[in-house]
Amino acid sequence: MSLYTFLTNNVLVNNLLIALKLDAKKELPAGHWKAFKYDTKKSIQQNAGFSHTPEVEEALSIVKNKLDQSLNQNLKAGSKLLDIGCGPGIYMDLLKDNYQVTGIDVSEDMLLAASGLLPKNEFYKGNFLNTSFKEKFDAIYSISVLEYVPVSQIEEFFRKCSDHLNKEGMIFIQYPHALKRSDLNYPDRNYINYSPDKIDKIAKKYFTVVEHSQSFDGRPVCLFDSSPYPTKSKTFKNGYLLIAKKK
Repeated sequence: MSLYTFLTNNVLVNNLLIALKLDAKKELPAGHWKAFKYDTKKSIQQNAGFSHTPEVEEALSIVKNKLDQSLNQNLKAGSKLLDIGCGPGIYMDLLKDNYQVTGIDVSEDMLLAASGLLPKNEFYKGNFLNTSFKEKFDAIYSISVLEYVPVSQIEEFFRKCSDHLNKEGMIFIQYPHALKRSDLNYPDRNYINYSPDKIDKIAKKYFTVVEHSQSFDGRPVCLFDSSPYPTKSKTFKNGYLLIAKKK
């Protein structure tokens, strides 16, 4: 076992660093994406980290439709959106005709791909938590990004979302949630499966929750999902969705 693996996959070390608020110092997960190199032989979806298997396609379709529906129900055409962790621009491309969408990502290669696809859109390079924005937004959304937010900064993430939203603004957050009790102890700082219960409590400090449920099938989960979809590796079907409005 390498020192890196030990320092990021050790429950005792992880929780000590979280308690001391030192878990965010090295931005370990962001480092992986900063070093990312876009592969032109792969599709835009594969470069974003999602395969084209039927189960992934179905799960992605559900989230895309839910995002589009939620925005249409709550926003006017031309509203300003922020895509946190926009990657190569999959969701920005979906929404470009109806909204003004700004993207932010830590990966230069991802942003080059996104700006090539969407030359009229605005982009920021960097970590959302460390970035200053010129304006406020009517909605902020992120898909599979929360797992990279350090535990000691998770409340700051929601506070900053609230601060950068206009009155009655909304958030749409899809994230991989805790699938077993041991996930509650943060066994891997590179990829954090947050408890829906924890996210719910933090979000409610700044937002009125409209919906918070399993993103694929709509099931309510509390601390962790005792009936996750069986898989030998991570699957987009095991995800949670939070839709909320700024208080």
